Amino acid sequence: MDQLHIVGVEAGSLVLASADGTRYALPIDENLHARIRQSVTVAEGSARRLSPKDIQAHIRGGMSAHDVAQITGAPLEYVQRFEGPVLAEREFVVESALAIPVHTASADPLAQATTFGEAILERLHILDAVGERWSAWKEATGWVVKLGYLMGAIEHDARWHFDPKRQTLSPINAEAVGLSRQDPGHHEPEQPRLRAVAPLRGEEQGLDRFDSGAFAVDPSSMIDSGPVLAPIGSRPVPRPQQRNEQTADLLEALRRRRGERETPSYEEEPQAQPAGAAIHVIDLDVELQVEELHVDAPEPQRPAPSASSAPRQKSGNYGARKGRAPMPSWDEIVFGARPDDDDDPA
Repeated sequence: MDQLHIVGVEAGSLVLASADGTRYALPIDENLHARIRQSVTVAEGSARRLSPKDIQAHIRGGMSAHDVAQITGAPLEYVQRFEGPVLAEREFVVESALAIPVHTASADPLAQATTFGEAILERLHILDAVGERWSAWKEATGWVVKLGYLMGAIEHDARWHFDPKRQTLSPINAEAVGLSRQDPGHHEPEQPRLRAVAPLRGEEQGLDRFDSGAFAVDPSSMIDSGPVLAPIGSRPVPRPQQRNEQTADLLEALRRRRGERETPSYEEEPQAQPAGAAIHVIDLDVELQVEELHVDAPEPQRPAPSASSAPRQKSGNYGARKGRAPMPSWDEIVFGARPDDDDDPA
């Protein structure tokens, strides 16, 4: 076998030369890169191999044994020795997710709850979907359950977050949301139907605002109507001194017109006694003159006047008390003087 050495790179290929000077071109493609990675890994030493824990972590993340062998450079037989337990774990997660009981919009509220897998299969049957494939893998946020199916020759991919401890499923993408609805008829989101709006009459192109032309005004219809409100003249505000003088003049005019006069008070009003003060009582010697009562002869009876012509009499019979001495009033007892004594003689 001739030994070749690299001369250079030309047109995406390695230029190799032999000992006699013959040149060869080796294309640089993916196959070359894979061979180089594999040879480098083997050259570093077969003693340094990928640990089973790392291999199972890759497979638990959704990779196959071929993918792990390709990206790590480890032999395929070596990787397949550790993939069995992890594949069984992924299948168990799928079975656990499909067995979760769910409640659907059934006509019978007492009907037995169906499982998540049965509900999804029923929706796929309504949507005429075929080729369903379940798988599961673990990410940094937790387990993900995936359903792949064909509907109308189009590949669909629905994914849910699955929590094995809480036994809960939550949709991740729109496909999973559509399958998780009670009404599977709305699986595909409906796009709003829009129609083009014709421009207003007389509008020019280039108006990019949404309200352009909505408030268009004809300049010819605008007429100068002049000021609507006339200015209001200011009124002088009287000062406080002028207000007092005007009030005094007005009161004086009212007194003159009505003829009212202020009556001077000759007596000072007694001071008000404080609440709870004692009352001083003055003993006065009052001589009561008892006069004999003369009984007059009875007058002849007169016809009783009618109710309409008879004047009203004051309450009380003052004639019978004419001959008796009047009882002293409260003022006489307290102050020792009669009210008649205070009046000045005319």
